[in-house]
Amino acid sequence: MSRPSLRNAAGNSQLLQRAVFDGYDFGLKMPYLEGANRLLTSRGGFFIRRGEHPLSRYWRVPKGRLLEDLDVLFHLLAELAGGRFADQWAAFSDKIAQAQGDPQRDLFVWGMRLRIAPLSGGGVVMSGDYHPGCVAVAKRMQGAFLSVSRAWRIPTSAELLRSNLILELGLLEEQFEMIDVLQELLSDGSISAARDVTAISIGGPQQERSAPVGEEDSAAEVYLAAVPDIAKTSWTVEAIDEALRPYSLMPHQPAGIRHLLQRTSALLADDMGLGKSRQAVIAAGIQSAGERILVVVLASLVINWEREIQAVYPDARIARQRYQADAQWVIVNYERLGDFVAIADQFAVMIIDEAHRLKEPTAAWTRNGFDIAAKVPNRYLLTGTPVLNRESELHTLLRLSGHPIGQLPLAEFCERFAGSPEFRQALRAEISDWMLRRRKDVLPDLKGKQRQTVPVVLDELQQREYDTIRNADRPVFARLGQLRQLLERVKVPVVIELLADLDPQDKAILFCEYKETVATLQRQCEAAGLGCVTLMGTDSVTKRQNAIDGFQQDADCRVFIGTTSAAGTGNNLTAANYVFFLGLPWTPGLQDQAEDRAYRNGQRRLVVVKIPLVENSIDLHLWQMLKDKRRIASDLIEPDAAEKARSELASALVA
Repeated sequence: MSRPSLRNAAGNSQLLQRAVFDGYDFGLKMPYLEGANRLLTSRGGFFIRRGEHPLSRYWRVPKGRLLEDLDVLFHLLAELAGGRFADQWAAFSDKIAQAQGDPQRDLFVWGMRLRIAPLSGGGVVMSGDYHPGCVAVAKRMQGAFLSVSRAWRIPTSAELLRSNLILELGLLEEQFEMIDVLQELLSDGSISAARDVTAISIGGPQQERSAPVGEEDSAAEVYLAAVPDIAKTSWTVEAIDEALRPYSLMPHQPAGIRHLLQRTSALLADDMGLGKSRQAVIAAGIQSAGERILVVVLASLVINWEREIQAVYPDARIARQRYQADAQWVIVNYERLGDFVAIADQFAVMIIDEAHRLKEPTAAWTRNGFDIAAKVPNRYLLTGTPVLNRESELHTLLRLSGHPIGQLPLAEFCERFAGSPEFRQALRAEISDWMLRRRKDVLPDLKGKQRQTVPVVLDELQQREYDTIRNADRPVFARLGQLRQLLERVKVPVVIELLADLDPQDKAILFCEYKETVATLQRQCEAAGLGCVTLMGTDSVTKRQNAIDGFQQDADCRVFIGTTSAAGTGNNLTAANYVFFLGLPWTPGLQDQAEDRAYRNGQRRLVVVKIPLVENSIDLHLWQMLKDKRRIASDLIEPDAAEKARSELASALVA
């Protein structure tokens, strides 16, 4: 039988214009029918939308799900068609049978990428794009599914696995990413809930839990590349001081540069606004001795880092988002790290900004970050918020640095160092040589920061809307999101009133969680005659930078409005001396980062943070949860402040 063409040879008078099969899934080319989408998706199908795909505008449906009630599907489709097509059941089923009799193994492998890496105990780990053929090969080779990291551990060689996949699916050599860095067992990638953090409960009806998603013979294991152990470098204090002579630095910054230069890997956890990026740029420039440097940043901060490098090294050769042979500095965002795994050994230094983004060991960028770090001799981690929620988040960063504590299984790490102030103090002592943390009191010109909560009461209509959402028969997270959006809307007139009371020379940043609130605030500010700019995650880099520059430089631009996720990190907004939160982020670290867009080096006024909280609502639960999480972080990264707070509380109780 000749192989059928994928071109649509049939006219639109046919309900099923073409059927193809790869041994696992069918591809169905059909005209649009209102309601057919529901029928096919309920059978595990999905529509291929990408125009460049060879089977664009086909439905891909698993064999078993399609064939189990093919006659029922045909009659339902025919009913939806209402007699518009001439297909009969015999012709419809014959097309399916013809396709099944002539499978084409490479129908659905277009665009697929698979990653294969060696394991320290033998065998390989495979991850990448899903295809049932990959699962079949893995099972035939006695593989075990790693449910946490969505990968397969297979007791074979990389070459044999690749050969079998090529034979099974017709993949091309370039569709494989063969990693030569040895991967080590992390033992458990799950993150347990903190036991001493307030949980948010919104009440309402209980939702039926869905069945757990799992695979037979699965294991809760995560493998990450083996990173070299931290080692002392040959840099002496005298040699570093001599190397720093050409640079203009604030009094606290030489110690931070020494901290990085004297270790092959370290964490600089200075409070936000103390110039971590400047210290890292200088340390990397000195350590690299002209060799290449990889800077890993958030996508929104690429331009900021380029400016920072040029401020220190005006003649620096910098490449953005791609490798250039003549560039010493390469700046890349987390999502593009996979492009640099194969050339990681080209770099002498790796700077990882906002390193807490690597706290989740199952994330793709964490895996790629480890593969790169395994080949880069010097690794500098930067974050003002190394702990966002719980102690276990430090485990991955310690492992990335090659710290001995990071080599402990996660369960043992949590057993020794999580769950109580005493355990957290023990962890702080273990990592004191690796982590350097300074607070803003090293900046004598800062006037301080005050947080003030503002009580808000729902009126009768708002309370009814709140209760309706809370008691709706919907999943908890859906109701929680709706409630948070409602509360932001309620706070808009309150914040506009507070803005009207500010002096003409005051400027304010307004943070919220939803884009709709940003648009509402913009309209209200413009109606009140307050010049404003906005920043959201969908904004281009140019628009983002124009908003920042306009707010900083234009005296008539008095309000900066943005979502916390987009505007709460990396930006210098010291023109503001007021910060408002219409919606609170989920972690104190994110709140602190957002506040410190204004409270940082260059700020000459007292920064006032105003937080409207709606009485008798989830606002108060979230505020308490942030307090609990802040206490955990204080035990680990600011033990002096934590001890002082406990002493003051004890004294108050005695009194």
